[in-house]
Amino acid sequence: MAKTREETLVQEIADDFQTYLRKGVRFDRVIGSAHADLDIDDIETLLRIHFVLTDADVDHSEVGVLDFMRQLEDRIRKMKTTTAPESFQYRGEIRGQIDWQGTMKTRARAGRLNEPVFVCTQPEEHYNIDENLVLKRLLAVIHDIVTNDLEYALENPAGYDWLNGWVDPNNSGSSQAVESAAEMLDRIYEQNIYLQRISVAEADITDRTIESVKRSRSRFYQDAAILLDRYRQLMNHELNSTEAREVLNHTLIAPANTDTLFELYWVFRILEAYDDVEYRVLTDSRDSPSTIATWRQDGSRFVLSHDATGEGLSFNESIGDEEIKPDGYLYRINEVLSRWQAVSEDLLDRGGSDSLWGGRPDIVLEQYHETEAGEEELEQVFLGEVKYTQNTDYVATGLRELLEYMAFVKQNQTGDYVESAHNLLESVDVKGLLFVDELTRETRRDRTEGVKIIQFPESPGSVL
Repeated sequence: MAKTREETLVQEIADDFQTYLRKGVRFDRVIGSAHADLDIDDIETLLRIHFVLTDADVDHSEVGVLDFMRQLEDRIRKMKTTTAPESFQYRGEIRGQIDWQGTMKTRARAGRLNEPVFVCTQPEEHYNIDENLVLKRLLAVIHDIVTNDLEYALENPAGYDWLNGWVDPNNSGSSQAVESAAEMLDRIYEQNIYLQRISVAEADITDRTIESVKRSRSRFYQDAAILLDRYRQLMNHELNSTEAREVLNHTLIAPANTDTLFELYWVFRILEAYDDVEYRVLTDSRDSPSTIATWRQDGSRFVLSHDATGEGLSFNESIGDEEIKPDGYLYRINEVLSRWQAVSEDLLDRGGSDSLWGGRPDIVLEQYHETEAGEEELEQVFLGEVKYTQNTDYVATGLRELLEYMAFVKQNQTGDYVESAHNLLESVDVKGLLFVDELTRETRRDRTEGVKIIQFPESPGSVL
């Protein structure tokens, strides 16, 4: 039996992705692990990158950024302007049409009616019309994304096949054969004299302005307005399941990171059991990038984290002040750690850790309740370990890791183990599940009421 394909996983979670995105659930940890080199640490950056990769020829949409760019060179030569008469004062010469009334007033104010001073009117072109303001704002957005968010990928395109539309000269639509779309955009945005005359710094481009430009007679400006409107929708996390699928498939998950996609699938399966709760965007995701969502339900506060140790937990064991019997296991391992620290410091100029064990679960769900004194107290913990595999040996390894997490998890505040020795691995205060791909055999569930193995595409239901 073949492993579940990446395309299947994308199909399975696309609807969930856009649903939870709209509810404010953060996936920053997932995003960071998918494209660490690009320094993407928030969903807005991911959606900005997705935006500049849209292409009507591929997505079958009305217009995309890439096909807009392929026509930019030809279209921008036909920018609209308005013409209005402007008055200028000249001495000893006439340029344009003489404004005799203005001329006489100017001479009278100077007290010299016979002076050869003339006020003339000339037609002046104005570029700050709604159509051009929308166009300039759109190009500013695209230019910022390409030159900043995609800087690393453009300088190191190997491995980023989805960037071909920006780095392949054949896709630029430029008259210069060796110029890529990114280079063409930079040249036009920085050097086009007509664009330079458009000032959007102080312009208030409202939704009404965009809707008005959508009705322009020029398809060029219509497309610009549609794209700018779409960008604003994305920044408000308004996307349908088709677009969510594109984000996941082409932007978020590279083929080498299907493990991350598999983890995201199980995150969604857990979240769907809490569909009555109100998710919220964290006030600053950088403070806790691993936290996907927090919510309150039935008097408890829940915190869901991905690839992390949670909000108030620790997964680390050291000998500390333990009484060590001479020549036992702890005695010898303590000697190993002590010698390792000393040798590392002497030979490598770096210290070693005295930790006997440490780890970071794939999924952590903490439940806190408020005491009568008004303080929060940890009530229960769920730990999920994810293995994108059908290999039973690797599944067994994951099972051991999960049991270790469940046995050794402590509370940061007290330093106490969450699960008591009496209930150790009985899933009373600490519950656990191992999530794996579909196996060629059924797993026995009647032997334990605690730890279970959940195979794709099953759903774990409520975990706490």
